[in-house]
Amino acid sequence: MNLFITELRRFWGRRITWGVIVITVLLMILAAVITFTQSSTPGEDSRQRAVEEAARNTQACTESSLAELSGDTEYRGDPFLEDLQEDMSEEELADFIATEYCYQDPDWYDEDNTFYATLLLGNETADWSESRGVDGSYSNRPGIREAKGGLTGIIPSIAVFFLVISVVIGASFVGAEYKFGTVENLLLWEPRRTRVLLTKFAAGFVSSAALTFVVLGILSALLYFVASIRGSTAGIDGRFWIDLLSVLGRSALTGGMFFIIAMSVAVIARNTTASVGVILGWFVISNIVIEIAAKWFRQWELFMNATAFIAEADAVKYQKFQGYQDTVYGHSYLTAGLLVAVWAAVLAAAAMLAFNRRDVD
Repeated sequence: MNLFITELRRFWGRRITWGVIVITVLLMILAAVITFTQSSTPGEDSRQRAVEEAARNTQACTESSLAELSGDTEYRGDPFLEDLQEDMSEEELADFIATEYCYQDPDWYDEDNTFYATLLLGNETADWSESRGVDGSYSNRPGIREAKGGLTGIIPSIAVFFLVISVVIGASFVGAEYKFGTVENLLLWEPRRTRVLLTKFAAGFVSSAALTFVVLGILSALLYFVASIRGSTAGIDGRFWIDLLSVLGRSALTGGMFFIIAMSVAVIARNTTASVGVILGWFVISNIVIEIAAKWFRQWELFMNATAFIAEADAVKYQKFQGYQDTVYGHSYLTAGLLVAVWAAVLAAAAMLAFNRRDVD
């Protein structure tokens, strides 16, 4: 227990941890400020502005068209209107141009810049309990069941990128010890290597999970605050809060597992940069590699399953674009979460083997 508490203190006492936290929070505050300035409260004001703009454009178009038909401008009028001019009186033609030819619908200008709180998890909806924001997807191939496309809102989408925080902290958690040569001192105090590494995994998992949950919770609170004072909270109900907490919880678990993955690679490579490079490099090139050489591996790929687990979506097994989308889903989000845990366990076991069998220096 003393070793576990020591590792917890070390996690939260590191400058890189607090540096990442500060930078992340500042970026989230900036995002909230931008959302606040770009959002507008729904109401009659926006509709009135749309009506006035449509009327101005209709009048300008009407006056311009009549001037062109009368020869008062250097531009020739529309041949269609010139034909009508022969069959209509001036009053009828002017009325047709204003009500049909040049008419501008206010709906074309009534842009809804309102930030809805339901966008945190999905699309704008009047009743979250009915639609839940889970997009149904299906395959064009016969016999393939309908599958969950997942929650597509801000929090599930950005949670995947927040995993980078866990990767950076996890890689440096043990990589820094190799760099500065403190592993030897630790093993003099506690020579049981398996216990040392398991304790680091446990402390890092708990801390990274808590950090991910809190940081995403802060972002959710900031954006909900923006929606409540300069947007709309329509559609928010008990089910929405359950879904939000479940997304935060799954993101936290995934963040903890990614800490273990990054730390494991760092133990094997004995280098922070190598660990971050391997994981982020795989994130960038995995889809390309799988698409070209190993399509069968898509449903087992780490980031595919992490994304599906966080968003409560079914993991994609096969996808093709040839004039239409043909998508086959392999397994549910719970299986996806289990596969991420398997990735973490396999890499942790490999790290344990390497840590126990080779010299520290």
